[in-house]
Amino acid sequence: MTIEEQSHMESNIINEQRENKNQRKRHGSRNQHRHKLLMKYLLEKFPSSFRDAQDSSSHHILDVAGGKGELTARMTLCHSTNVVLVDPRVADVLKVFQNTVFRSLPKKWQEKISAQDSKDIAKKLDERFKQLIINFPMDGSKDFDIVKELEKNYDLLQAVENCTLMLGIHADGATESIVDIALHYRKPFMVVPCCVFPNLFKDRMVPSGIDEDTFIPVRNHEQLCHYLARKDSHFTIETLPFEGRNIAICWDGTKKDGDE
Repeated sequence: MTIEEQSHMESNIINEQRENKNQRKRHGSRNQHRHKLLMKYLLEKFPSSFRDAQDSSSHHILDVAGGKGELTARMTLCHSTNVVLVDPRVADVLKVFQNTVFRSLPKKWQEKISAQDSKDIAKKLDERFKQLIINFPMDGSKDFDIVKELEKNYDLLQAVENCTLMLGIHADGATESIVDIALHYRKPFMVVPCCVFPNLFKDRMVPSGIDEDTFIPVRNHEQLCHYLARKDSHFTIETLPFEGRNIAICWDGTKKDGDE
């Protein structure tokens, strides 16, 4: 390779790295208000679930695999909603609120919150928020009983029984479990599937599309959404108002297949 060819190759690599970096920045910019848009959508989609989780100290929204807790921060501190977060990583919801959520709020909200004592905000969070620092049980195979697995953990069982809505926003391996448990306990839910994990969940099958009697393994995101939606004819598939993985599977918790 000549010096000119090497220089040209290095230049191409640098340009490609810059382009990838710019794309990541643009993507981040487009999605910086994702949780804000998601929160608005949830309030419109499940108004009674939020009212019940706001009015009663014994009821809450169950946020499964909620990660750092940005959505939880919005629900608890912006919308006075009781929330139980299930995630094996400890979430510093107050820090997330101060460093991320607060900056995206309207100025009048920022002024109102700034006028409050930080101890009062922490107290409100302490009253409305609880975290179970565990993994949500995952469906391992078609022979795995997810309900029995759930019942092994009393605190988690109580969290499910007392919730008014189950959420799984990019909940990875827990996504199908949320759907199955919500269906069993007749809990409204919304999941937004993300990763497929085809090598982990090998028993997931969907119609081939050519023949409804011929099934193929779930290998991509579209098939996963179709697979989850097929669990009950009363489920709906909806597109959320942000970019990226934005297909949601929803259920209002009322009628389900098999009801008389």
